[in-house]
Amino acid sequence: MSWLRADPWRALLILVACCYGAVQLIVVSPGMGLGWDESIYVSQVDPRVPAAEFIAPRARGITWVVAPVVLVTSSTEALRVYLCLLSALALYASFGIWLRVRTGGMVPLAALLFASLWLSLFYGGQAMPNLWVAFGAVAAVGCFLRCVRPGSGKAPAVGLALSVAAVGLLRPPDSLWLVLALAAALAWPAWRRVKVAAALVAGLIAGWADWVAEAYVRFGGLAARWQAAGAANETGLHFSLLEHARALNGPLLCRPPAHCGPIPLPWLLWGSTIPVLVLLGLYAARRRGHLTECALPALAGLLMGMPYVFLVGYAAPRFLLPAYALLALPIAYGVLWLLGHRPFRPVLAGLVAAGFLGQLILQALTLDKVVGPRLAKREADVEVARALSALDLRPPCLVYGEHAAMIAYRVGCESYTILRWPQQSAAPAPIRAAQSAGKLVVAVDRGRHLAAPFLQDWEHRPLPQARPGPWQAYLPRPLS
Repeated sequence: MSWLRADPWRALLILVACCYGAVQLIVVSPGMGLGWDESIYVSQVDPRVPAAEFIAPRARGITWVVAPVVLVTSSTEALRVYLCLLSALALYASFGIWLRVRTGGMVPLAALLFASLWLSLFYGGQAMPNLWVAFGAVAAVGCFLRCVRPGSGKAPAVGLALSVAAVGLLRPPDSLWLVLALAAALAWPAWRRVKVAAALVAGLIAGWADWVAEAYVRFGGLAARWQAAGAANETGLHFSLLEHARALNGPLLCRPPAHCGPIPLPWLLWGSTIPVLVLLGLYAARRRGHLTECALPALAGLLMGMPYVFLVGYAAPRFLLPAYALLALPIAYGVLWLLGHRPFRPVLAGLVAAGFLGQLILQALTLDKVVGPRLAKREADVEVARALSALDLRPPCLVYGEHAAMIAYRVGCESYTILRWPQQSAAPAPIRAAQSAGKLVVAVDRGRHLAAPFLQDWEHRPLPQARPGPWQAYLPRPLS
């Protein structure tokens, strides 16, 4: 353990990562069922279920992350534990690169600020790409700063290429904004390095290769897939900052028909302090001659957040996770600079402690608000799946309706999830196609006795054991 005493900042970072993983395992229950997006990602590599429809915007990076567990077992608990532990390791690995850039308390404090967000805790055990993009972005910027130092060797360049490739595999457009920030930094004459430019290009090519290849195999080419992805994500000129502010306190998605309500005052204050603290960090770094080490993550964080504010027509708080991770670095620098003022240290220390305590309380309350209802809702999906199995639903089959992706994954069926029921008397095309193919079909709905006119002649089976509900199942008459 002598190396821990010789490097106390690394020891602190390890402690932060361990606490991050432990809180996930204790507070964010490993027993939470899969969400909609998760079911789609996981089904791509689960050999026991049919793969759900994989639409144009999605990338397969997260399926590679979950594959080692999903290929072996369909246990959601095992997947949750694996992701919690892996995300704690990724927190340490990504921020640990920065200990080679800036020694001192900045790195463990930045990791702590990011790890204490309810978003980081909630998504650490979720099969979703945004948190992993955040880790990849932090690692990429750290490797870049190591690369541009004289005599840096090959390892940082390899790390830079791998980090950019990981971001590209997880969310290809995000990697473009990350590389844009790093490429802009290469304009500074002292930082111009052929190996850095080569690493950025190699990382982009490797990260995009799978998405581009699939574009030609399944979507009719790169341009067609890009256009389809833009249509699905409502891309164009937008200003969704207010929607992101409304999503700070726990809604996972602000997109019709979901409504996220007003902006809570505590979260308005919290969000307003971020640019102030970032500017403080930049000012402090400039005073001490460390501006580049704070300016580059600030630039990268700003550019990675911009498309979700100005180019996407809806909000989800997880979209900004990479920005939060990168901005935590200059914020941590500024906080430590404040604490270094001897004449005012007791007052400033009290203010910082009060602010951090407020941060922890706000994040903990929001995490509890997010986790509790979702545990109940996803348990209801499991109960509905059990009830459908009791109705002798078996593959090949189709589950149509609300929460269909999550329910179908549990039963081993194909799925067609809807947000609004079609008000038509004839069965929708996906149902007709499934019946023509000889598949068993069931429609599921939560809360209505008759969800749509075409279900009028179907056999109605209430599912009272599924809560919250009540849930209804509808079977075509030929199956009765």
